[in-house]
Amino acid sequence: LGPLHTEFDGNGNAYTSMFASSEIVKWRISDLAVLDRVPTYYSIGHLSVPGGPTAKPHGKYVIAYNKITKDRYLPTGPELTQSAQLYDISGDKMKLLLDSPTTGEPHYAEALPASMIIDKQRKIYKLEENKHAYVAMGEGQAKVTRSGNQVHIYMTAIRSHLNPDNIEGVKVGDDVYFHVTNLEQDWDVPHGFAIKGANNAEILIMPGETQTIKWKADRVGIYPFYCTDFCSA
Repeated sequence: LGPLHTEFDGNGNAYTSMFASSEIVKWRISDLAVLDRVPTYYSIGHLSVPGGPTAKPHGKYVIAYNKITKDRYLPTGPELTQSAQLYDISGDKMKLLLDSPTTGEPHYAEALPASMIIDKQRKIYKLEENKHAYVAMGEGQAKVTRSGNQVHIYMTAIRSHLNPDNIEGVKVGDDVYFHVTNLEQDWDVPHGFAIKGANNAEILIMPGETQTIKWKADRVGIYPFYCTDFCSA
């Protein structure tokens, strides 16, 4: 029936996603006995028990990541959203708690209790503590420097502006390094950066952080760069 992914609850039980039959099967590890099965909607791919692949699973919930949702949501385009379903597995039988649309069906996802990380989170990086070798602490420090065929661009990002925003003088064969500093000091204001022709898609810069992306000027042309995090820069 197309078993794809198995995780464990720490109580001697395993949970396996069944793609073809659209269900989760709970079974006992010691004798392989099937204990319960619940439908998913539809064609479950992977699933996740918080801490499921660790030595000490938390074993209270399982999340189903479903691939197909036709007839479940309004047909708003060529592809429908995927869905995730949350089940309570603390008892003998699995019980559906939440069924909601989601963006993308991950091929692997891990979950853990928020209590394990809530006191370790970092909402911003303090700009005054930024020790990156190419940090620009303000728009007044934005600049372009050259050393042989290496071009270093000290760039700043702030709503809604990248500075410098027009770069000239780059030559074919140059290695260009964009060092982008996010000047924001507010939570949840990341900036992204991408340039056409770069080998890696983008960089994501958290508030107060500096990240670097390399771009090779391999032909004559005009190359757009932009913020990838919908800040309008």
